[in-house]
Amino acid sequence: MNQEEILSGNAGVTGVQGLLNGQSSRRLLKREVQKMLREGYRAGPFHLTRAKFKPGRKLSAYFNVPVLDAKGEASHSVHLAVTWQNSLENPDHADTWSQLKEEASESGLMPVQSELWRDVPEKGMRLQVWPFDPKFPQLVRLGNPSYAARIFASLGIADQTPVITPIRYRPKERHVLRYELHSAETGRGERQPLYAKLYTSGEDAARAFGVASRVVDWLEFNNMGLQGNRPEAISQEDAVIFYPHAPGIPLSRQLHRSRRWLAEQLHIIGRGLVTLHNGPEALQSDLKQNDFTREAKVVRRASEHIQTLLPDTYQKILEVVDRAEECYSGLPQEEPTFTHADFKSDHLLTTPEGVTLIDFDTCTLTDPALDLGKFLADLEWWFTLRGLSGVEEAQAELLKAYAAGKESDQTVQERLERAKLFHVLILVKIVARRVPIYKKDWESKTEQLIGRASQVLDKSIKV
Repeated sequence: MNQEEILSGNAGVTGVQGLLNGQSSRRLLKREVQKMLREGYRAGPFHLTRAKFKPGRKLSAYFNVPVLDAKGEASHSVHLAVTWQNSLENPDHADTWSQLKEEASESGLMPVQSELWRDVPEKGMRLQVWPFDPKFPQLVRLGNPSYAARIFASLGIADQTPVITPIRYRPKERHVLRYELHSAETGRGERQPLYAKLYTSGEDAARAFGVASRVVDWLEFNNMGLQGNRPEAISQEDAVIFYPHAPGIPLSRQLHRSRRWLAEQLHIIGRGLVTLHNGPEALQSDLKQNDFTREAKVVRRASEHIQTLLPDTYQKILEVVDRAEECYSGLPQEEPTFTHADFKSDHLLTTPEGVTLIDFDTCTLTDPALDLGKFLADLEWWFTLRGLSGVEEAQAELLKAYAAGKESDQTVQERLERAKLFHVLILVKIVARRVPIYKKDWESKTEQLIGRASQVLDKSIKV
């Protein structure tokens, strides 16, 4: 199948999936990866973890690849990013690319790799392997255990060399690393995780550190059962924030538990979210602004692959988004305030003592109804994905807890009405971003969930 046809979208989802999963495509990919490995090692099976299609521009895929030694045993795991484009861009700073490779090699971060990137111009392919990312040049040194040990010592975190594991490798996007340190409390038999989140600049890291610290302070002051994960330290020079391991299990993994247990968690979450939305003006410091119109534009842009591959479904998306935007503009508005803006069950960790909220990088100054709508849509996604019943009851519990003691408050009731429209809007965005395009059920699941978004909107308007 012609690759230009695939990247344009004219070959349909079958063409895209063939490039990602097809035997001939995988054989080619394996041959090229093999050329990036040192002698005596070979690539094992490729595990595709994520893919993103931008019709007419590029197809990106992310793999974990075990590397086998001469005995056929997996000795290392390689994090691989692959991009297919009609024409590859030449490196803007070839010297920088070479310097990063040299630094990675000297730091011992290329135990099985002989190359960190490889271009296959005739196939429009670029392969990149961790820790290579010119947009985040500090990734190489932060992946170096010796360098990390010096940072920890200077910040007073620990005086030891960590074991480092990449958690998220997506070139040109944010990276996450896990450092494992010996725990002083439990002895040298166990390791205490510490997580590093990288930023493109020290200023961005400092802003995120300040926002996270203020949010955690406020939740701690109010003691409503919802707490935050406080950042451990920051190295502005390296544009990185270190976070301690947050105990607990993501709520997304526990939605199958008893309705009574789930209601208790949703009660804590609802009350805690009110506390955040009613926080002091200091919480709004350093936040960028957002609104429903901008969010609607993001949703349309996130759906561009659906426009090409499922045009009828995309028309339904436009109808849903346009109707939601029109309805929202006709509702009473309020002044924007602090909003987490990525308030979802993966970011809510349950423990016997309460719930811990994590990830404050997207905090925004906007309509607080966004957080409510995001969480309602996220529940919709997980209940559908797990094949669970009772999503509407769970959503009602959340809204009940949020409005507890203020049922007669007109501002709160108006906020809940706007939240229903954010629910619809964010559900469409979730479908566009989370349904894996490389899986066979992408088409049916996308159509199903967009249909559900339309039903939710119809119900919201009637109510």
